[in-house]
Amino acid sequence: MAGTLIFLLVSSLLQGALCGTFNIKMPQNINVLRGSCVTIPCSFDVESRFEKYLDHTCKAYWSDSPSFTSRNAKLKPTKDMTGDLIKKDCSTTFINTNLLQRSKYYFRLECNNALKYTFSHGVDISFIAVPPSPTLIPSTLEVKEGTSVSLTCSAPAPCWSHPPALRWTPNRGQSWEILQEHQDKTKVKTSVMSFTASHLHHGNKISCTAVYRKQDGSPDVTAETSLIPVISYSPKDVRISVSPSGPIREQQKVTLTCSSNANPAVENYAWYRAGRNEETLIGIGRTLNVAVSTINSIFFCKATNKIGVEQSSNLQIDVQYSPKDVRISISPSGPIVEHRKVTLTCSSNANPAVKNYAWYRAGRNEETLIGTGSTLNVAISTINSIFFCKVTNTLGFERSSNLQIDVQYSPKDVRISISPSGPIVEHRKVTLTCSSNANPAVENYAWYRAGRNEETLIGIGRTLNVAISTINSIFFCKATNKIGVEQSSNLQIDVQYSVLYPVIISALTALLLVSICVVLFFIRAQKNPCKHKGQLPDESNTVATCRPITLEENEAPNTTEDSIYANTDWLKVPENIHHATIAGPSNTNLPNVRANDEERESESSEEEDSCEAIYSNMH
Repeated sequence: MAGTLIFLLVSSLLQGALCGTFNIKMPQNINVLRGSCVTIPCSFDVESRFEKYLDHTCKAYWSDSPSFTSRNAKLKPTKDMTGDLIKKDCSTTFINTNLLQRSKYYFRLECNNALKYTFSHGVDISFIAVPPSPTLIPSTLEVKEGTSVSLTCSAPAPCWSHPPALRWTPNRGQSWEILQEHQDKTKVKTSVMSFTASHLHHGNKISCTAVYRKQDGSPDVTAETSLIPVISYSPKDVRISVSPSGPIREQQKVTLTCSSNANPAVENYAWYRAGRNEETLIGIGRTLNVAVSTINSIFFCKATNKIGVEQSSNLQIDVQYSPKDVRISISPSGPIVEHRKVTLTCSSNANPAVKNYAWYRAGRNEETLIGTGSTLNVAISTINSIFFCKVTNTLGFERSSNLQIDVQYSPKDVRISISPSGPIVEHRKVTLTCSSNANPAVENYAWYRAGRNEETLIGIGRTLNVAISTINSIFFCKATNKIGVEQSSNLQIDVQYSVLYPVIISALTALLLVSICVVLFFIRAQKNPCKHKGQLPDESNTVATCRPITLEENEAPNTTEDSIYANTDWLKVPENIHHATIAGPSNTNLPNVRANDEERESESSEEEDSCEAIYSNMH
């Protein structure tokens, strides 16, 4: 406040003065803010002989003339406007400064006794429209980030009852205020603000403002003092800009620029490509030209100065590309039973997003569109088990690899192969092999011989070794897995045999029949009552008569002749004649066997007819 308030020190006022004399202490001049109150700091001393007169009757008076009395005093403050006069405190506060003029004012002390005195030293009163600027300590600020800082702001308080309000802009931390008194009794308002220096404070003005309220109702007036702090700090706000901006096509080149806020300035910029768990240095300098791709799209930079180093956040470039990694998932997973429905889902990595999904069934040399959308519900079969999908976005399309579904089904195409192939000579052995198409694999093969109305299990296993004949030439096999069973069609083997074979078979059959007939003939002949007697007891006249059995009056034959020839009539009944009865040996000439059989049948018939005759033996 040098030049604003000039104070008269007590020592200069009383130089050479003796103790116990009239003396006054107050500033040499005071600047008064128009419309505001003012306090004139004041203290006095009296001669020793007048000390006893200082009592409650004493009053203070002020005037702009060194010679005046209480009656012609310009200013007559009340007791509440002055200090304690008994204690020699003559400080006086004038609320209405309109009563003051620009002049020198003197103080007079009057008591209701012998003590009445006007002090010769006065104070110059001056009026100002703008208050003096506060004092800021320190006036400059240069520190390193993280340093604790305290700023002190002081402003004169010309009116003790209404000191100025001090305001920090911006308020960086905690602050406290105090009203301090100088040695010359003047007072100042002091505010201290403490904070920790930050890079955010660098270059940003810090100001202290003193606000003076006027008592005459006019607007408040302010005075301000400021400083601009200089803070040293490592790089801050490290960031990357990309040109061109927006989405970038894969393999297109871009320019990356690294910027930061640092004091002192950045000495070095380094560029890195970010991976999952690694970072790779790819360049030095404030800018970087690079071709971007899906695996080369995340970058960051590091800025370094004398104070330290700082890293930017990762820059993820929006790289656009046609679909990649197109793949199919299936639900339920694992082997699928034929004709069961499954859900296929097509997924991919694409930017921008996929606009269309298309499903295809793959054949040997063709592909068939079977649906659209990211999912497909389809029934699976052996001819409907290979699928792929195509995905499309605005930049292109891509197809998945073929999905081969493990379709499980009962055996199909069951068939028999024969070795050796072609016609087979009777009784020769062949190897039959049963094969099929099945998933899971066939667990069991069974072999059957087919008849007219029956089938006979003849073997187990994939192959069968068997001797072939005319009655053992039709076969089939059955194949079984976990899903089911399937039967092959019948295999008719072409069995070949010699020309004489049927003839031999026929001859043997006829011989067998003849033998049976002979046996039956002799058995029947032994039971036949019609016998030929070669010699009877009465050789001279023996007559044998055959006649039928009579049943009249239930009489039975009573003669020997009747008993012998009683059954001849039975042989006359045609139904009882057995033409198959053959007597005599068979002819070994096989081609004439049938003719000889017919001859013998004729002879047998004649013998039966002879039973009706009467036999006699004449000697």
